[in-house]
Amino acid sequence: MGLFLFVITLSYIVYNGFSTSEINPLTVMAYMVLFFLVYCFPDLFKIFKLTITEEGIEKTMVITGAKQFIPFDNIQYIKKGKVKLRNKTGDISDGYYFTTLILENKKSLVISPDHFENYKILITNIEDNFK
Repeated sequence: MGLFLFVITLSYIVYNGFSTSEINPLTVMAYMVLFFLVYCFPDLFKIFKLTITEEGIEKTMVITGAKQFIPFDNIQYIKKGKVKLRNKTGDISDGYYFTTLILENKKSLVISPDHFENYKILITNIEDNFK
């Protein structure tokens, strides 16, 4: 309900900004928010949560609620990698590890500590059930 009211208010402010030639701070902020939302909109639909079960991994999209079940049998292998930030003089940080699950249909699922606070627990559970 709050999102709906926000969109209605934003559209009203943008509409008034087009209908009058005055530029006020509220219209400028509305345009900035509108451009930010347009920029971030595609990434909002990529946010998901993972649930590990006995049979496989359940991937639930946060915005749409769409669920996808990945049985452990569909995982071909688990690939691990490390991301390090570097410049000319050396490493900037220690970096972080990420895990990619390569599936039978040649798709992949990347799991990284940037997206999941319980990254180590997720990976341990996946590896235990995959073997």
